[in-house]
Amino acid sequence: MIPPSRAPDAPAAGPAAAERGVLAFWREVERCRCAPLGGKARAGAVAGLEGWLERGGARAALLGPSGRGKSMLLGAWALELARAGRYEIAFVPVSRRFGTALEPTALNLLYARVALFLRSRWRTGKRPHGVEEMRRVLATMIEEGRPPGSRPLVVILDGFDEGASWTLDAAQRFLRDLGPGVRAVLSARSIEALGGLREGTEVVSLPPIAVDEVAEAIGRRLGQLPASVKDEVARVSGGEPLLVEALVEAFAQDPAAVASALASAPAGAPGVLDLCAGGAIRPVLPWLAGALGPIETEELLAISTVRGGAWNELSGPLVDAGEPGLALRHPAWAEAIEARLAPHERAAVDRRFADHGKRAFASGTVSDYVCRNWRAHLERVGASLAERIELVSRAWLDVWRTRPDGSSGFIADVDATAACAASLLVDAAAGGDVVAALAARVRCLLVTSSVRTILGFEESRRALAALAAQDDEEEEEGAQGGEGSAGPHIEMPRVGEDILEAGRPIADAAERANALIRLANELPDAERAVVLGWALEAASEEHAGGGALAAVAWALDGQARLMTAREAAARLGRERTEESRSARVSLAALLPEAEALDLGREAFAEVPADARSDELPRLSEAAARWSPAAVRGLWAWSEALPPSERHMVLARLASGLPAEEREAGASEALGLALSLLAGDALPPDACWSICALAPHAPAGAASALVQACAAAAGLHLPVVKAVAARLCDLGRVEDALALVDTLPQPSDRIEARSALLAHLPAAVREAAWAQLSGDLRASDGARLLFERNAAAWTRALGADAVLDLSRGIGANWPALVAIAVASSDDAPAIARDLVERALEQPSDEDEALFALIPLAASMTEPHARRVCQRLLNELGWKPRPDLLDDWTKDDLGHLAPLFARVAGPQGVVAVAREIVDVCRWLP
Repeated sequence: MIPPSRAPDAPAAGPAAAERGVLAFWREVERCRCAPLGGKARAGAVAGLEGWLERGGARAALLGPSGRGKSMLLGAWALELARAGRYEIAFVPVSRRFGTALEPTALNLLYARVALFLRSRWRTGKRPHGVEEMRRVLATMIEEGRPPGSRPLVVILDGFDEGASWTLDAAQRFLRDLGPGVRAVLSARSIEALGGLREGTEVVSLPPIAVDEVAEAIGRRLGQLPASVKDEVARVSGGEPLLVEALVEAFAQDPAAVASALASAPAGAPGVLDLCAGGAIRPVLPWLAGALGPIETEELLAISTVRGGAWNELSGPLVDAGEPGLALRHPAWAEAIEARLAPHERAAVDRRFADHGKRAFASGTVSDYVCRNWRAHLERVGASLAERIELVSRAWLDVWRTRPDGSSGFIADVDATAACAASLLVDAAAGGDVVAALAARVRCLLVTSSVRTILGFEESRRALAALAAQDDEEEEEGAQGGEGSAGPHIEMPRVGEDILEAGRPIADAAERANALIRLANELPDAERAVVLGWALEAASEEHAGGGALAAVAWALDGQARLMTAREAAARLGRERTEESRSARVSLAALLPEAEALDLGREAFAEVPADARSDELPRLSEAAARWSPAAVRGLWAWSEALPPSERHMVLARLASGLPAEEREAGASEALGLALSLLAGDALPPDACWSICALAPHAPAGAASALVQACAAAAGLHLPVVKAVAARLCDLGRVEDALALVDTLPQPSDRIEARSALLAHLPAAVREAAWAQLSGDLRASDGARLLFERNAAAWTRALGADAVLDLSRGIGANWPALVAIAVASSDDAPAIARDLVERALEQPSDEDEALFALIPLAASMTEPHARRVCQRLLNELGWKPRPDLLDDWTKDDLGHLAPLFARVAGPQGVVAVAREIVDVCRWLP
């Protein structure tokens, strides 16, 4: 429980706005406890809640219309429970009056309270950021529940249905599944508000005050009044505590005027509203009803159309003029006021609030009210995406940056804008600019990932600093209280503490460059050149490293490619790592022959002795892509190597020789590898060399290849697969099949025949396929073999036969995608089937949708839109090993084919521009 005495302290500047509102709520609870209304009704409701506790129910709902006194009853009851010591209490009031009605505010309050008593995957001193992430974390914590033997936790969410700009579904998500030792109490106006939570929730109704109690309350507050006046108060108020309270206060201010008007006043809130709303306050009420939280008098004056002295003495039965600003004292008054307005009048009020936020933002004079509520006002008027995108800008970030709870509010605004963009991206019928929707959705994703990275770094820094201070002081006291307790120096996450720091702690230039390269690959020449220019700019940053510059060099053309390759080689030469050596040898293919040889020889010579058997083959494979003249030069250079190393180089270089020289080179490499035969066995390095050079071996080397198979020992299977394939290519099909039959294990024979099928001539292919299909249907490893070979089989046999087998063994999505890619005629039908199946799956399995990206061009536009949006959502919540490892931009590059299908080249360029622009203002 966090009653006033234990409400979390805020930073040195004073309590955050939300916590100040909670403190004001508890003061109101204490005031009402001193002079409670409706003792019988309250006692009955409390008895119902106590009975629910004793019966062990999971959820209870206190129901009653606005003004019935639910909040005050729950507050007083929660204090009693906490003082009795049998339960832990986490209480959150959702209220416009107290400034806690917005979803990020309410969720942050709830997390700060339940984190004291429930386990969280977040380390002490850290917290989730953003509405959606907070919902997920709360759901996980609450579902896990309390440890055995600990006191039960009662979570009380008061005003469950009175939140501003958030749906009941959002709250239902984290209160649906309550773990052991966790109970929940909600208050709402009607049972319909419970939605999906109705099942399993015990309802406790709060009735109105009895007539005799109304008279008693009036007498206790005002002394003796005529019975007729008391009867009129009971009639007009209907026994609603809020209305009784308002009438009592009005009587106290002007008893004669109220008494004379009481007899003709209609019953209910509208009648009481007329009695309590004097001439000075009446014009103000529609504007207060339109406000979503406490607001300063001067600001409300600037928004409204009311002028002059109507703003004096606004406090009273209807209005609370407290420290945070003006607010209606209860949502019931807002309901009554708005019910009197015509639809166009309500719309005009909402539009004035939205326009006020726009003006304040444009002028750079954003108040705290506008900062926290402008997004909600934009939503109330159905603002366009073009209006809302200002919430995902550097200027709006700077507004939030000065607030102590900057990340929570800013990310909530970004998430809401992302939801708007997502709906437009998916719904083609809604019209609008799909390019703008895609760009906005991507901007939101980039901003959110960057902000979370900033916060992850900042929170880690704070936690490490606190631990260091703890070590310096040699303190030994452990964490106290519940499992979420903070421990000595690291304080619990609190509302008002998640300030947004100014810089990002890591550089992402390489990631940015790689994403831009992938996007450029989907563009025509003119647009491609522009995006590659951005990629070169990113890769040229000092901290980008040579690898990013090398990747850009491969994408460029002409003189730009040569100059970039030289700069990349220079950078890579300073790194002296395995990755650097591999990149340098690959990069040499872009350089003139002499430069390539120098660069390659340097990299080969640099390989440590204990890594040569691993690195030399990989470097040689890269060198095989050089020009034939450069390959010959490296071939000659390799003569200085010992045979135990040279065979590894020549076996891979052979593929880079001109066709007329290739077989001779392969024969030389084969002789070197076979010269290493020790007894009846070849060393593993020699076996892998034979696998590499087998596709290029001449017909005269067939016997030597078969000999190598017999000596392959532990690498028998890969060598047999490579040699058998070459024998087939040379026309010696029977010898190839006989060689496969020498494999001792049935599973190995199946795998070898799977790889061999595409090399068989058409005359025997059908019979071999029939045998292989039967074996695969009975094999445990069929799916893996199918995935490896599906594309080759499709090219050799056609899609129908391969698809038929896929249905028999339940092939996975990557295998089916490979079939579609290999058979363009069948791709649309396969894509349609896969996408429809994928979209039926729950969203927590959306990572599998990445497998479908190669089919983007074959998807229908509606399918492509939906897949694109779900994958963008998946990127937003993709589990990461460390919050500081942010791969979002790199992942966006992989989605380039989808962007091209959904929004064409303009959409791809728009995504690239967002990557560049966001980095400039949120590095």
